[in-house]
Amino acid sequence: SALAKDRWTDHFIRLFALSGVAVPRFWLGILFQLWFAYYLGLFPIFGRIDASVPPPPRFTGLYLVDSLLSLDFAAFKSSLQHIILPALTLALSPIAQIMRLVRASMIEQTRKDYILMAQANGFPANLIVYKYMLKNAFTSTLTIIGLLYGFFLGGSFLVETVFTWPGMARYGIRGLIHKDFNAVVGVTLAVGIGYSLVNFLVDICYGYLDPRIRYGEER
Repeated sequence: SALAKDRWTDHFIRLFALSGVAVPRFWLGILFQLWFAYYLGLFPIFGRIDASVPPPPRFTGLYLVDSLLSLDFAAFKSSLQHIILPALTLALSPIAQIMRLVRASMIEQTRKDYILMAQANGFPANLIVYKYMLKNAFTSTLTIIGLLYGFFLGGSFLVETVFTWPGMARYGIRGLIHKDFNAVVGVTLAVGIGYSLVNFLVDICYGYLDPRIRYGEER
């Protein structure tokens, strides 16, 4: 999109990204159910696995992982079909925001002196884009990606409700309604640990993308 600025591909991607940010997740989930499940019949509407397929033996509680560990490919196929629509609904908005941020950062990089110098010296276009521009564009986007994880979790309750998915968000809300404080504390602790790990990975990626940052090295 950034490399084809103001062309039809750029306008299409910008419209897609703007729609992904603007459309509420619960409504998007209902639309996905209507289009892909009801009209096209490509995916199931709700649940984690078909009623006719026995769940895999429990190792982790994650049907996709458990079905692979037990080599139960029928359960894996059914679980994969059930998780696609909820995953798309939950991930579309953060992906759209990241697309807009990366596009803006890439356009900014095209005006930098080092890019103009590389183009003047005849560097291959793919080398300039993927080794230099994209790497530097992601540096400014990484911080937002870490923050988007919290936004990502914030919409999980509505998505789990729309798809009747027995996930952690619904479990935490039920615990809050029924004053089950152990459940609330457990969910809060799990979310906090996940958020901390994501931001820790973001910090590690900073050291890889930005040569000026090398953790554990002295200047």
